[in-house]
Amino acid sequence: MSLTEAQRVFGAVHEKGINDFLRAFLTARPHYINYGSPAFVPASTSAATSVPAIAFPGVPGGIQFAVLFSIPTVDLNPPTDPGSAPLPPGPGQFTLKTTVSLVLACGQRGDGPGGIQGNGRVVPLIATLDVLARGTIINVGGAVQLAVTDVELVDVTPDALESLLECLIRMLLQAALQNIRIPLNTLIASTVPLLSLVRGPEIATDQVKVWGNV
Repeated sequence: MSLTEAQRVFGAVHEKGINDFLRAFLTARPHYINYGSPAFVPASTSAATSVPAIAFPGVPGGIQFAVLFSIPTVDLNPPTDPGSAPLPPGPGQFTLKTTVSLVLACGQRGDGPGGIQGNGRVVPLIATLDVLARGTIINVGGAVQLAVTDVELVDVTPDALESLLECLIRMLLQAALQNIRIPLNTLIASTVPLLSLVRGPEIATDQVKVWGNV
C-alpha cells in the first residue's frame, strides 16, 4: 500500500520543521508568549500582550504581574531528546520544553491603610522555572495546534505548591499555544497549496503526518 493509502496526497512535517517554524514565528511575534499588566506592558507595545491587573480589595491599581515564556521546542514521538524525561512523548504525543518567568509587582509595607503600598514603592519580583509539558495535536482548519495535557516542574516544594504551579502554568501555556497555528500547507510543500485534509494530523516517527486530497 502506498503512503497515500486511500487518499491522493500524503504529507509529513518533521519535528525540526515545526521547531524552525515556532522559532521564526515567535521571534517575529513575541506577544503570543509574553503577557503583562500595564505596570509591565504598555498597551502600545508589540513585544507583549497587555492584560488587566488582578483586582483585589485594598491593593491600589490591582495586582500587577507578567507571564513570559521562552520560545518552546517540541519532541515528537518517539522521544529523541533525553531532556524529555520525566514526560516522554507516548504514541500520538509530543513533549514541549520552555521556561516561564512569573513577575509580580510587590508593594512595600508603609504607613498607608493596612500598611500596604503606603509609601508608594513597588519592587518587581521574578521567578523563572523550567517547564516540561506533554500533549497532543489537533486539526484546526487545516492547521496544527498544540494542545497541552500535562506539565511537570522539577524541584518545587512542598508538593501542594508544585501541584498548584503546575496547574497554573498548564492553563497559561495552553492559553498561549491555542493562538499559534502551524500551517501544514506551507510546511509540507509549496506544490500542494490546496491540501484538503481527510485524515490526520497524526504523530509518528518524529513527524506530523496527514492524508488528503487536492
